[in-house]
Amino acid sequence: MGLLNKIKKNLELKQNTSNLKSFQQTTQKISELKKQYELNPNNPKILIKLYCCYVEISDLDNKIECLKKLSDISPNYFYPLQQLADIYLNELDDENTAKIYQNMANSNKHDF
Repeated sequence: MGLLNKIKKNLELKQNTSNLKSFQQTTQKISELKKQYELNPNNPKILIKLYCCYVEISDLDNKIECLKKLSDISPNYFYPLQQLADIYLNELDDENTAKIYQNMANSNKHDF
């Protein structure tokens, strides 16, 4: 194996290890945040942190669930509705649902 191939393989191994470690840290953080959420289900900050963790690990279903819960407990906050519109349009290719959430977000922007 040539020197460049050894370097490339070493970098790939380090990247995979780093990605795995990051994933494990994020899943641990999710576990802790879920416990916090159970104790205080009306805390939007916990849901936002959970949402960010789900973004990091690309967990689409849980991203949507967090945003819906966030919009339920903070109905005048446009951010979760805007994010839902973006997810439905760009990740799920569901333009009709995206429009519904975008319209809801637009009606809340004046409250920002």
